[in-house]
Amino acid sequence: MPKQVTTHIDVPCFVDYSETLAGRRLMSQGVGPDLDLWLLASDGSRSYEVLRFSSAGAPPQRLRLPPERRDFQYIQPLPRGELLLVESRCATGTEPARNAVIYSPEGHLLREFTLGDGIQDVQTTSDGRLWVSYFDEGVIGNCGWGTGDPLREPIGRSGLVLFDSRGQLLSEYDARAVGTDVIIDCYALNVAADEETWIYFYTDFPLVRLRGGGRPEVWNTRVAGASALAVSPTHVLFGGSYEARSRFELFTLHSAGRPRMMPVGSFLFEDPEGMPWQPTWMCGRGPWLYGGEGTRVFRIELDSLVASLRKWH
Repeated sequence: MPKQVTTHIDVPCFVDYSETLAGRRLMSQGVGPDLDLWLLASDGSRSYEVLRFSSAGAPPQRLRLPPERRDFQYIQPLPRGELLLVESRCATGTEPARNAVIYSPEGHLLREFTLGDGIQDVQTTSDGRLWVSYFDEGVIGNCGWGTGDPLREPIGRSGLVLFDSRGQLLSEYDARAVGTDVIIDCYALNVAADEETWIYFYTDFPLVRLRGGGRPEVWNTRVAGASALAVSPTHVLFGGSYEARSRFELFTLHSAGRPRMMPVGSFLFEDPEGMPWQPTWMCGRGPWLYGGEGTRVFRIELDSLVASLRKWH
């Protein structure tokens, strides 16, 4: 990618949960379809608490869960107040482990099912479907999957699978129909709306837009190794890359009416003290990009970023 001037942008902290955790361990964090931030914390004795932050500065909603002996990497809300927790790894022996658990609004276990091994990300829709992306071991096979036994074919062999809220497979990514190479490792997932999902994956890192009832769109990208993306009808913002994990790259999505990415700018996001954000966790939901560093989380809206650029120039 050609070298660009990097613009420094002031991005305030959305949530600092250091006091809220009170010495407990953060196990997982996620962003729901309503753009609220969800955290799962443990006190070390397998006692879990769910924290939901719906707006900056507001105290979180809390939910106690019964003790568990599993480490959940993903947390997502479901309709009617249900809550989904998912483990990334899933071994299969005499039968596959159930690595997805759903709780009631009161914290009671409702059901468990299997989503497969090697899960990279999980994002739910407002109507209760589950988009699940996979990294290479979930695609190719590990932990007893992919041994040649038809009953142990990796659930994530396509790299992206859509389930219902009871764990029934609804559809999976069809690389041939979309016109891309196969997914080896899905680096970024953005469920922008109930009928609009974006993915970005290894090895060639195309950007793909999937729409219910519409034809997929594919862009060749100039960014390798990004871990999150925010999208709008006109722009895409990539978070991180192989070259610089804390740099953000903005592109337009169309040129002369065709799907073609054109660079707009390169950015470093800074907190109010002027220190660059160094996120170790990032998530994109529609035009919003969230990033976590330590106990602090920021978020930035793509449309506002684009509007600011136009104002400056």
